[in-house]
Amino acid sequence: MNKLLIILAGVLTLGANLPAIAGPDILQLQAIERTHKATLDQTKRIPQERCAPKQLVLPLDHGPRAQTTPYLNQLRKVRFEAEMMACRETAVKRQ
Repeated sequence: MNKLLIILAGVLTLGANLPAIAGPDILQLQAIERTHKATLDQTKRIPQERCAPKQLVLPLDHGPRAQTTPYLNQLRKVRFEAEMMACRETAVKRQ
């Protein structure tokens, strides 16, 4: 009797979870492909000339739980400014 209940519970659990394991059907796959193609078309239409708006975020460089040093933060600032200048120059060249 105990083995029968274990087998029955296993069959019911497998039967309940089978649709979740099976995966998407053909209609869902077609909808996913259409959405993917539409997003690819949109990304191709967007001009890549503009620089992405970025904001410099520096880790904590003081206190008992400092994550970095002031010198490393200064280097990060210089690199960020150089990156932004290079982006601006390439944007001007493209126009």
